[in-house]
Amino acid sequence: MPSVLSQLFRRPPGTGWLILSGGSPTDDHVQRALALVEHAGTVIAVVPTADFLGMAEEALDPWIALTGWSGRAVDCGSPDIMEEEVSEATLILLPDGASANLYVEALGQTDAGEFLLSALDGGAVIVAAGSAAEAMGELIAEPDADRLPDLRGGDDDHRAGSPALGWVPAAIIQSHFSAGIPIPASLKRKELFRLGLPDGVSLALGPGDEREIWGEEKPVITFRGWWNA
Repeated sequence: MPSVLSQLFRRPPGTGWLILSGGSPTDDHVQRALALVEHAGTVIAVVPTADFLGMAEEALDPWIALTGWSGRAVDCGSPDIMEEEVSEATLILLPDGASANLYVEALGQTDAGEFLLSALDGGAVIVAAGSAAEAMGELIAEPDADRLPDLRGGDDDHRAGSPALGWVPAAIIQSHFSAGIPIPASLKRKELFRLGLPDGVSLALGPGDEREIWGEEKPVITFRGWWNA
């Protein structure tokens, strides 16, 4: 029987794992993610544009150091190279650093997103860290929601965040979460919920309804009914 967490945290189909991290994965989370990989292979870091390749190479260092595997940083602006690298990778890192909106644009408006979904379907482990994790939800929470367009069918008080990729439906994911982060205005939509991921916390979504929480802290889940709009 599916658990409450598996019903809440839906994900794209496939035999791989999707891991959402509140910030850069800790050493322990790197080891736990690697333990989910079915066989040794290659690890790659995917970033929206070539401007972030240097950051991606640095983010790969702990993964390569622990495995001894070959690794490479690729950007979504090089589709032929990315398709080849993603198809061969056993673990794919989307590092923190580029904005969530950049990730959504790069993965949602090119073939890059389909390459990643195909890899997840085939058994790859995908780790989305920080801002990349935020891109996996339904909407991206905006710091200035009052300047955003009205929700379809809503009134002037119901403002929308930017559309995200929808890999985790209904979720508004906030990385680097702390108690002082305000509730996003878009949570006024009753079908949405907020997932707050502090640094040092990861949510691992497995292919068979496995839902694991890694880290000493816990994610914060907020529904509309838990606060007064």
